Amino acid sequence: MSDWTELKKKFYGKRFLVTVGSGVINFSPDAMKEIVGGERLSYDEYLEIEWRSRESKRTWFECCYYEGVECGFIGEIEKISKGNICFKYIRVEGMYSDGICFSGKENHVWMERRGFEDFQKGDKVRFTADVYKYLKTGNGKYFDYSLRDPYDAERVDDYETPKDDELLMQAIDQMVCEVCMFKEHCYMGMCIANEKWRDTLRKTLFAEAKRADKK
Repeated sequence: MSDWTELKKKFYGKRFLVTVGSGVINFSPDAMKEIVGGERLSYDEYLEIEWRSRESKRTWFECCYYEGVECGFIGEIEKISKGNICFKYIRVEGMYSDGICFSGKENHVWMERRGFEDFQKGDKVRFTADVYKYLKTGNGKYFDYSLRDPYDAERVDDYETPKDDELLMQAIDQMVCEVCMFKEHCYMGMCIANEKWRDTLRKTLFAEAKRADKK
């Protein structure tokens, strides 16, 4: 019996959010109602698409979606069409429910131009927006996340985009904190773990991530 068959058997029809690898499976039948374009899906079809999409979604937008807290975004405008706008990248800044902050980057993000009418190609823009989940049908059916209904948009002239390696190391630091045996004893950001152990693990995970990226 496959892992997916076992998961479905265990959580089918229940209000559970299950992490599988680097993706998330939302088993709640109510979650279907929030998917743009997915109104006609059956529950079984919905689950199969959740499984198929688990590691191909925009994970940083997914964090904002499920954490339920307001996230901030900064992006560089790459293209502008009559009704849409494309960001070369969007930097995500948010906070987990336990108070730990996270940051990441999503590339090549399209949004409606409404709310960005005063900006031009090349502008760097800070804004807040709603994260939504939608059904993609271009090459099979998949779920993904994007942004809509932006507000408080403003130009930021002095913003310097973090390098990909810096963002990767931030993600690794968060991962190290999650597996650390001392995480329940940290206070106000003060880490009491062995510094040598932490540094070795960070370097090992960074090297493995870089090797995987080259494949």
